[in-house]
Amino acid sequence: MAQDFGWRRFNFFDKNLVLEKEEPKQKFLGLKDVKVDCWCSSGNSVFLGETKGGVFRLTNQLDEFYWKAYQKSLACLHSAGKYLFSIGEDDELINSMLKIWDPDVVDSNEPVLKRCVRMSPLLTISSCHACCVAVHSTLSAVVVGFADGAVLFYHGDVLADKGLNTRWTRIRDPAPSEGSISGLSIAYVPGGKTVIFVITPRHVFSYVLENRTVVNVNKHEANGASPDCWTFDESTGQLVVASREMVYFYDADQCRDADGGVGRCLQLGRSQEKLQLVASGQYLALLTKQTSLIQKSEFMTMMTVYDIKGQYIGFACSLPSLCRLFVIGSTMYVLSSDGTLSDLTEKNLNTKLDILFKKNLFDVALGIAKNSKDGSDHLKSIHAKYADYLYSKGDYENAIDQYKETIGMLEPSYVIKKYLDGSKLVQLCIYLEYLHDAGKENSHHTNILLNAYAKRGEKKKIMNFLNRLIDGTRRADILDVFKILVQWNYLQEASLLATKFRLDNEALSVIIEKSHNYSLAVKYISKKKTEEALKHLERFGRILLRKVKDETISLLLDVVSRSDQENIEISSLLDIFIGENEAAESFIEFTMNRSEAYDSNTTTESELSENIFPLINKENEVFALHLAELFDCPPVVEYILKRSHRINELMAFYQKKNDLRSIVELCKSSEADRDAIWLDALSFVSKCDSIEHEGLILEMLMEIEKRQSVHPLVVLEILSKSENLTISAVKSYVINWLQKQEAKIAQDKKKIEENEKEMRELEQNIESLKFSAQVLQVSKCSACDTSLELPTVHFLCKHSFHVHCFESHSEGTEKCPACANQARDSLNDRGAHGKFQKELATCANNIELIAKYLEMGLFDDRKSKPAKSDAARRVSNLFGESRRSSLPDDEESWPASRSMSTVSSIPASRSTSSKPRELNPFDEDNDDKNPFGSTTPTSTNPFFTD
Repeated sequence: MAQDFGWRRFNFFDKNLVLEKEEPKQKFLGLKDVKVDCWCSSGNSVFLGETKGGVFRLTNQLDEFYWKAYQKSLACLHSAGKYLFSIGEDDELINSMLKIWDPDVVDSNEPVLKRCVRMSPLLTISSCHACCVAVHSTLSAVVVGFADGAVLFYHGDVLADKGLNTRWTRIRDPAPSEGSISGLSIAYVPGGKTVIFVITPRHVFSYVLENRTVVNVNKHEANGASPDCWTFDESTGQLVVASREMVYFYDADQCRDADGGVGRCLQLGRSQEKLQLVASGQYLALLTKQTSLIQKSEFMTMMTVYDIKGQYIGFACSLPSLCRLFVIGSTMYVLSSDGTLSDLTEKNLNTKLDILFKKNLFDVALGIAKNSKDGSDHLKSIHAKYADYLYSKGDYENAIDQYKETIGMLEPSYVIKKYLDGSKLVQLCIYLEYLHDAGKENSHHTNILLNAYAKRGEKKKIMNFLNRLIDGTRRADILDVFKILVQWNYLQEASLLATKFRLDNEALSVIIEKSHNYSLAVKYISKKKTEEALKHLERFGRILLRKVKDETISLLLDVVSRSDQENIEISSLLDIFIGENEAAESFIEFTMNRSEAYDSNTTTESELSENIFPLINKENEVFALHLAELFDCPPVVEYILKRSHRINELMAFYQKKNDLRSIVELCKSSEADRDAIWLDALSFVSKCDSIEHEGLILEMLMEIEKRQSVHPLVVLEILSKSENLTISAVKSYVINWLQKQEAKIAQDKKKIEENEKEMRELEQNIESLKFSAQVLQVSKCSACDTSLELPTVHFLCKHSFHVHCFESHSEGTEKCPACANQARDSLNDRGAHGKFQKELATCANNIELIAKYLEMGLFDDRKSKPAKSDAARRVSNLFGESRRSSLPDDEESWPASRSMSTVSSIPASRSTSSKPRELNPFDEDNDDKNPFGSTTPTSTNPFFTD
């Protein structure tokens, strides 16, 4: 069978049998006696024309209407606007009539006839039948084709112009060698030109007209087409022609040029006889005639629905006999030879996407969603699934391109976690850049982006990011950006950022702590105002004094001397001089000499001790702590450290005093999550030169065990470093811990045994399931011989079918269509023989019984020959002889006729059809036992006549 290489095949349609409106359980058979020769669709109706002049109208609600349009024959139907145009004959003479009907207005059981034009006299030179008509949707142009190949064109109001009866333009002369006109279409193109496509059984032409004059003629490479094998879309100006080998596509706009005859072509249904080509929306349906694989009839119809833009097959189905396809509204209908009508219902978008997701065809899903009316709501979710699929396959670069499209729907952290690996930082930067451009970022995303830039050494991108921050086109937390730059040692960029945004403390921290350019820091502070300079000196003055003493003292003196002393809190600068007594003495002396009033009175030590604690508050506790350390006042230091909850400093203070009890009490009073303080306490115990209170150590170990703050092995490792601690101090602690470990080991061992038992039971269940499944390995449909796709039907006889193929061939049973005929014959053979024997044994008048079976024709020798079935006769009548081409080289290219009838034109054939010979119950008996044996070799049926 023909294959469409490279085109994916899906099942996007459901083929359903059309049922009666009044009786939903009955098949709709309203078209059973309609012999369709031509058709056209208009809105929610379709007009079906019979060869003998009748027109049948069917709506999407299955409303039916019939009238006789012509007395002799009907050649073509065409709809434009709300009007119906037809070409046909009313008498035996050559007198073709163009009739314009208004189907919405009915008078005397037929639509109102708006106009009637005699076409044959307009040829003037020769006279022949008109066979084709096309009208522009604006009702401003009409073109008519004749059997000798001539084409007439009229431009004007086809409803009101009187010139429609006489003033026609001949755009093509008769060409009998080309055959009759099989198709016409009209398209308006820019520049005030009109393009008319003319289709014959041999070739396809396009005529370009300007002011009713032919200015260009193109002969296209398509080898012509039959009347049913082309379609035209006026909105796009595209003509589609189906020849035996190719399907060609031509655009009217390209035909304006002299070399506009070249179109594009696709190998759709190659090397198959084309029966019909129908367009519906974005789909193109093609019917091809093929040899039947199930011998119920000689031929079958293969219906394939293509999406040309998406380049996939949306539906494919084999039908047991030759059929006709037409469109009502946006729904395609299939009319079978037995008169049954089926519709193709397109599945909703969610169902189609689910089918594609199961096959990981996300690119096709994106195309379908973009072309769908409601598909925009699904695009981001499709991109997300596509990205996850590509990521799982290791295609990180293309995956990030899909993740970019999910911004605004998918949580950024979901994507970022996937690309935090160092080998994927390039893709991570791309995603974060798009995230920032979309304005969907937060501070965490900015930090990750800058860290990725820094890790990859993207200095240019960092500077670009900073420039956009400075000019205001990008937003971010400046302090976070500064910290990241400092962390990755981009000190110059960090200093620039801090300076631009007046972050003096951050700028000085880089200059002093990272760049160690202390002289530059002194100069930087000297340029600031007095209040700002004092703040910077409070923070950085101590380290500057250590590194560049002379320059720092000069700066201090300059700041003090250039301002009003009353506005300066001199005491705030005293902590700078801790450890620098000489510099402190010099500074204090300089300050005191500048003081206008100096009070030399002092306070006694006992007075300070009584009054100092109440004076300490939040605002001055830092300064008070510095003074207490400077003047060595331990009670004040301890009070301030406890008051401000500075645990680590308080621990160091107690260790310096060698106060183990205070250390244990501090550890007990600390918060539960401050486990590190116990490690500090253990380390202190291990380093003690002498152990005076082993009871305190045991108390500390019990508290550690109670809180589970430190692992016992860590405790023992730390205490083992002590040279003075004895075993007795930790013995009880170690024994208690070992007993708990033994109990836990026994519990875990019991749990392991239970899990192993459960796993053995699961393995036995899995092994039993492995050998109990029925494997079905058929990969192709037994009806259409194409690859199986879900949903499918499988039979134990090793036949498998698509669901729609099974429904077409199953005749409403649950049996395999391929085996049904053979099984039915076998059953009928045995059943008929048994029935006859039983009746013969019980019947009183055997002669009358045998005569009855003779009348039924069971002894006819001709029944051994395969009789032509009703389906075969309908196929032979489906395409009559009325439209066979007279060209010898085209006899095999096109179907003999596009006419199709659902009723046989030979009624006698039904009455003479007979059952196969295998149904004769006497076939298995010996002739010598037959009392009615005959010497006539041909037939023993006395009622048979030749």
